[in-house]
This record gives sequence, structure tokens and C-alpha cells, in this order.
Amino acid sequence: MAKRIGDILIDLGFIDRDQLEMAVTESKKTGIMLGDVLLRLDWINQEQLQMSLAVQSGAKLLDTDTIKVDPGLIAQVPQEFVTTHGIMPLQKRDNTILAATNNPFDVVAKDKLARITGCQVETFIASKEWLTGAIELHYKTALAIDADIDRVTRATVTDTQFEENQIVVLGNRLLEKGLVMDASDIHVVPDVNLTRIYYRIDGVLQQKFLFPVRFHKGLVTRFKIMADMDISNPNIPHDGRIKYSSDIGDFDIRVSTFPTHLGETVVMRLLVYSKVVGDLQRLGLEAADFDLFIKNIKRPYGLIVATGPTGSGKTTTLYSALMTVNSPNINVMTVEDPIEYVIPTIRQTAVNPKAGLSFGNALRSAMRQDPDIILVGEIRDTETADLALRASMTGHLVFSTLHTNDAASAINRLLDLGVNKSILASSLSMVIAQRLVRKICTNCCDHAAPTDGQIAIFSRHGITPPVQLVVPVGCDSCYQAGYRGRTGIYEVIRVDREIQSLIFAGALQSTIEEAAVKAGTNLMLQQALKKAAAGITSFEEVYRVVADA
Repeated sequence: MAKRIGDILIDLGFIDRDQLEMAVTESKKTGIMLGDVLLRLDWINQEQLQMSLAVQSGAKLLDTDTIKVDPGLIAQVPQEFVTTHGIMPLQKRDNTILAATNNPFDVVAKDKLARITGCQVETFIASKEWLTGAIELHYKTALAIDADIDRVTRATVTDTQFEENQIVVLGNRLLEKGLVMDASDIHVVPDVNLTRIYYRIDGVLQQKFLFPVRFHKGLVTRFKIMADMDISNPNIPHDGRIKYSSDIGDFDIRVSTFPTHLGETVVMRLLVYSKVVGDLQRLGLEAADFDLFIKNIKRPYGLIVATGPTGSGKTTTLYSALMTVNSPNINVMTVEDPIEYVIPTIRQTAVNPKAGLSFGNALRSAMRQDPDIILVGEIRDTETADLALRASMTGHLVFSTLHTNDAASAINRLLDLGVNKSILASSLSMVIAQRLVRKICTNCCDHAAPTDGQIAIFSRHGITPPVQLVVPVGCDSCYQAGYRGRTGIYEVIRVDREIQSLIFAGALQSTIEEAAVKAGTNLMLQQALKKAAAGITSFEEVYRVVADA
């Protein structure tokens, strides 16, 4: 027999016996559930109630920061059912629907959802507030966004004049559409007779809307005004930032304009903190690399470098590392260009070359602020590299990034900048090279036997060839892409005594890489092929992102 929720709350130390007895009396008198009575009396909070329900039911708590809702399931399950029964579908894995509920004991709702979807249902516990907001976003708001975009674009207007509020509504809805679609960027691009709207989803641009070209100037002006840009000069690039607030959430947007012969293009980066910065375990590091990473970021000193091309996830990795080690007892400072995500309790600074605040100047000043940990957005020159290394030598933990193709070449890049070999060898703790690959959409994927060529590639890299490989198909859930979400591919070099000796000797990149592999480093292509063999991504996606060396 399941233990009563009140007894569990007492066992967990959230309430005492007297509070329980008073709440039970109130529950019987009013007919309100015991948990809700305790919440109203402010004797427990939502998190404590969810924990108690999880203990009682055996269901898991929903990680609301990382969950991605499948729009295909939203289209399949009626809003009326979700609202009435307080259970919302989230994702489909094989023949099981993952669903959120605040009442894991409502077997009737669970059975009805199973009949609607034709799948088994596994429930996760979420608060009423989260469920209400999620239903609002994924049912009401998503439909309203599409309806508003359609209404504005179909409105009968002349070629030369719009009502101002129409452009305001259209601009807002295009931003909100990006949030709903989990896009990282929105592109507004002029064409000869059209305005094209693209969304970058899982690292790939997808065209979503085509508007008459007469919409273009109004949209560009609207976004520039929102970003506090100069609208009087369209012939030079502009940069700005929007703090957007709406019913579906608050988020920052970094805005950039660029003049072309057809008009200004606008690119907007959606900076949604909770979707980027979080638990290191969700980044996709292999177990051994994860343990090595944790060990190094918890050291009191040393330089840790993340490397890879733009868009490879370096910022996410380093911010997540910062959040892992951040505490009220340490002083964490950053020098960035620009500040991507504002993190509470961390002192962040954006470089400003026009005002004379370069990476080097800012880092030199930050060193006088008694920091424990410093994040330098990017090592671009000898001065910054030298200062970062000297900071790591003097008892500070330093994070930074470089733009190189792999981990070993990052070491040679630092040497090319002219830093002291001895200081680099003794200060550099770890180098992480990374890429992001799209994960296969499990709702629509197919399978195929690997070709002889693919089998040979798996074997050449020491990986047992799989019997079947996943193949992308495309459905409403993944916006016809065949992929949904991304995961990291990492190449981690720990700077041990052997690597230190090679750095001091000025060894070639290939020699350093050979020593790292001998010490246990798995190269990026190996890591990517492992994910393809495990069915996490496709073979084609691996070779789109990580070329065979």
C-alpha cells in the first residue's frame, strides 16, 4: 500500500504532525486536495510537493529546463483533453509517449492519452504552474502566432502604405515563432520581389515565410527601433540588442543588420538562457571525458581552452562549466564580446574597442579585482594569450576559446601567437575541441543496413559496425528535417607530462595528437561515429559536420 502524501511530507521534513492534522481538517471541510491546502497555507512549496508525489508514485520529476515538446504530438492530442485532464504529451520514444502531469495517480487520464495516441504513456511530475504555461505556449499561443502572421500578410493594403500596428504585430509574431520553434537565429533577407524569413533550427537554416517585398522596409525599421539602432543610415552595418517580453516568455535578442544591393538584411540571435546554460551532463560528453572535464574545472588554477568553429557550442560548454563551479564564495569574472547570457552573481564585462577596452586591457583590469575564475571570450592575440596564461599561473582558473579545427592544433595556435613555451606547458590544463551534430527524429526515422564503405570506415576507426543505421525521413515533429535537437561531439586532450614535454619542445601538431591518442583521447570523428552506431544521429550527419581525416 502506497504511503500517504502527508506522511511522506513529514518524513522528508517539510511539515510537522500538527501542520498535517490542521491541513487534513481543512481538506475535509473544503474538499480541496491536501497538497493544495498545504500550498495555500504556504507550509510547503511546489518543489516540495512534487518531490513528495514522486516518492509516493514512483514517477520521475520533469526536467523543465531541458525538455523539448514535440509539435507533432501537440497536433495529435486535442487542447480540450489536455486542459481538462491536466496531462500534456511531451515526446515520443519508440512506442512510448512521455507526458507531464501534476497528478501521477490519475490513471484515467493516462489511459485516455494512451488511447488517443495508440502508445504507452510514461508520466513525469510537473507543477500546475508549469503545465498551465506549457499548454498556453504550445496550444493557444502557437496557434495564435500562425493565425496572426497569416492575418497580417493577407490583409488588403496598398504597395506603399501599411498600418503601423500591422508591422508591429508581424514583427512580434516572427520573434515568438522563433521561440516556439526553438530556433537559434532569425534571418530577414530581401530578394528582388520577396522578403524571405529563415529560422536556424538545430544549426541548419530553414525558410519558413515568404512575404511581398513591400513588407521588408517596415520589418527592418521595426526591428532596428526595437534594438535601439540608428534608422537614418541604412548603408552601414548596425548592431543592437532587444529585451523582448511577452506572454510566452522573456528573452534577449542580439540584432545585426547588413546593407546589400537589395536592402538591409537582419539577423537576430535568440538568447534563451535556460535552453543553453545548464547541466554539463546534457552536453553529450562521453563518460571518461566528462569525468576529466569535471576534474579540471574544479581545479583552483590552470587554463582550459574550448576550440571549434563558430556555432560549435563553445559558449554553451564554457557557460555550463561556469555554472557548475560558481558559488557565493568565489569571485567569477568574464570578459566577452559581446555578453551572450547574463548570469546572476557573475561579474560580466563586454569589450569596447572604440573606448579603448580591448580583451587585453579588460583582462589586465579584471586581474586587479581579486578574481578566482575568469572567462575570456576569445584569445585573439599575443597580449590576451600571454595575460590568460599568466593569470592561470598565479592561482586563477581561466576559461577561454580559440578558433581551430581540433584540439591539438589549438596548442600550436597558442605557440604561433608567440607565448612562452615553458609557461604554456605548465599552465595549460585541458583543451576541448567540439562540434554539434543533429540528433535523429525518433518519430519518423527509418533504418538501413550500412554499406560496405561505411562498414570499412567504422572498422578503420576501431568501432564495431552496427547492423542497422538510422536514416532521417522528416515529419511535422521535426519540421520535415528528419532531425530534432543536437548533441555535442568532443575531443578532449589532458595536458599530462608527456604533452607538456612536447609543448616545451615545440613538437608538431601531429606528434601532440599521437601522444594524446596514446594517452586515451578519442578523436572527434571516432566520437561522432560512436553516436551514429548507437542510433543517436545519422552517418550522413556525421560527415556533414566532421570530415574524415
